[in-house]
Amino acid sequence: MELAGKFLKPVWRPMMQVTRLYCEKAMRSLVAFPVAKVESGKSKYMMAHVYIHGEMGSAKQVIRSHSKAKYHLDVYDELKKEAEAMGLCTQGLGGGYLVHDKEKKYIKLYGRSQALGKADHEAARELLQAIYNDHKIDAESGGMEP
Repeated sequence: MELAGKFLKPVWRPMMQVTRLYCEKAMRSLVAFPVAKVESGKSKYMMAHVYIHGEMGSAKQVIRSHSKAKYHLDVYDELKKEAEAMGLCTQGLGGGYLVHDKEKKYIKLYGRSQALGKADHEAARELLQAIYNDHKIDAESGGMEP
């Protein structure tokens, strides 16, 4: 045991510092990652977890919407690129439709995605309410939009 201690002691602190710097960088990226990016007008939206690889316990729920997206997976692909650029991982939680009227300060969440399933509109409403605290936000539990 003493022999192992002689070899490990000089290397232990520098290794911990390298690990700590890596974790701090990843955690800073996660904290800085925007919770919501919502476009004006009618758009497809999706919810996802963004997390540090191997640390799902520190996941952050985020919302993204794109008015020009043909499919909900297109919205997810954009989110995935954004997260990977910051060294983070993603997990899709579901999708739906979002109507954002900036002038009336109103947001409506409804519907579902065929590929990702239905997002938890109530959880999405709570996330958005923290950011858009001057908006009225409605979350409906409807079916598919035609």
